[in-house]
Amino acid sequence: MANYCCTIRTNYFRVKDEAKFRELMSRAYGTKDSIELWEGTDPQGNKVFGFGLEGSIAGVKNAQCDGDDDLDETAYDEFIDGLQRCVADDDAIIIMEAGHEKLCYVVGAATIITSKEYEYMSITDLAMGKAAEMLGAPAWTTTCDY
Repeated sequence: MANYCCTIRTNYFRVKDEAKFRELMSRAYGTKDSIELWEGTDPQGNKVFGFGLEGSIAGVKNAQCDGDDDLDETAYDEFIDGLQRCVADDDAIIIMEAGHEKLCYVVGAATIITSKEYEYMSITDLAMGKAAEMLGAPAWTTTCDY
């Protein structure tokens, strides 16, 4: 059995409270590697942040978590919720992911996070929808995973 291999990278974005954002990111962890955090300055001179890693984002560890055995299924949702609380009201975080499992499937995805909502987009779904539109056949579908 093959393992899923992926890379994740965000855009640069502004945050409401740098201390709260850094605290969230200090508890964030990946499935394979640690999350790298980058800082920069946007054209208006505001501090911006970005992050990325090799592997998937697992989520955040809560204060009561002593180790990997204490992690639960809500860790990723808590990470997304935390990012929603941190991102500036007029900005967005775009988490881009590209991955594969040998030649069984190749994925591309984006999760767009604003302070009010978030949405997941799959490149497979987008491509299949566009193909159906181009064919003039709304019900058209195909298999992309093997």
